[in-house]
Amino acid sequence: MRLRWVLLFITALVLLLTGISLYTRYLADRLLRQQTALVHLYAEALRYAAQAPEECLAEFFWEYVFPDRRAGSRLFLVPLVLVNEKGRVLSHNLHEILGEGPPIVDLQSALPLLHADTLTYPPVKVEFVPGRYLWIYYGEPLLLRQLRWMPLLSSVLILMVALVWVGLLYTAHRYNQGRLWVGLARETAHQLGTPLSGLVGAVDLLEEDAALLPKLLPRMKGDLKRLSEIADRFSKIGAQPQLRPEPLVPLVAEVVEYFRERFATRAMWRFIPPAQSEVRVPCNATLLRWTLENLLRNSLDALPPEGGTITVRLTLRPKEVWIDVEDTGKGIPPTEWEAVFRPGVSSKARGWGIGLSLARRVIETYHGGEIFVHRSVLGQGTVIRIRLPLERPQPFWLRTWRSVIGRFRRLGRLFSFALRQGWRFFRTFA
Repeated sequence: MRLRWVLLFITALVLLLTGISLYTRYLADRLLRQQTALVHLYAEALRYAAQAPEECLAEFFWEYVFPDRRAGSRLFLVPLVLVNEKGRVLSHNLHEILGEGPPIVDLQSALPLLHADTLTYPPVKVEFVPGRYLWIYYGEPLLLRQLRWMPLLSSVLILMVALVWVGLLYTAHRYNQGRLWVGLARETAHQLGTPLSGLVGAVDLLEEDAALLPKLLPRMKGDLKRLSEIADRFSKIGAQPQLRPEPLVPLVAEVVEYFRERFATRAMWRFIPPAQSEVRVPCNATLLRWTLENLLRNSLDALPPEGGTITVRLTLRPKEVWIDVEDTGKGIPPTEWEAVFRPGVSSKARGWGIGLSLARRVIETYHGGEIFVHRSVLGQGTVIRIRLPLERPQPFWLRTWRSVIGRFRRLGRLFSFALRQGWRFFRTFA
């Protein structure tokens, strides 16, 4: 699940940066076209002003359009230089737009301040009077140059946020890994302790009376088998286990019967199989049995001192099977439904909280399924659901990628719906 969120975050980050870059480029191109059209409009205004018969019209253009006029130059954001045929600067607005600087005496001293080449921004030719021409050299507006820095600044800001987020995630991951390894070591010692103590007791009895060997031999074989199962379970945690089609109903029934025989006085055990008795799922029987034992042990610990009921229900769906483990215990607060699957989280005073963490790893990473708190009410009980696919799961990276794509599709549909509703609202009240 953590890898899915990391991939989702990286994909969203790439899409966000791409969107910012494309939209900034679109705005820059649009602003450039508008400013170029404005320069040509200015050239036409100069031509009409020079040829205007009415003095008032000419005065209007020279007052508000000519770039040396401060009131007009503030409205005219394009840096430009007006030169005659000999290359002498007649007028410019560089000081008003770009700030105070050295005096502009000729075209060569003005071109560097335009921050543009004549190929990208070709000068505009204006017939000032019949037979005489002026040239308008223009450059990139300051706003446009600032806008081109926007993708870089946004990328730096987003990458800084991403680095902080990754650092926090890495720290949390290392912390959880440490808790997991400590809990795993304690769980190993706890599981090995029972059969080892049985073997030590048998050896002590045999040292006192060797004639007890036939009587103690079956129990010693059982303890050795238990040790072998424990070693097999822990060896499969770090490796990719082999999944084989296994009959699910007898496997679950065996685990429930195991707990019923040993804890019949503490709880009433119920097993509800599906209508179809033959249900095969690709799984590793050893790890799945261990997962069910962890769930049943947690349910047993959640019951009140007077006891309760633990129900295991199998439900067959078209493409998957559900395993519901339900108890009538104390329940889990809604704010802790996800936290109970983290390493080190336990409601028991002496618990180390890795049972559900390992269960999630077994179900989701190895079997391609899902495990979660389906329902829980304080004081009434909890239902934890396992969803196992009926077909062999796809590789983990492919499942993760498809999950990310599915999340983006849902976000896209939600965004499209919001746009349609906004457009309808705009058309209604516009």
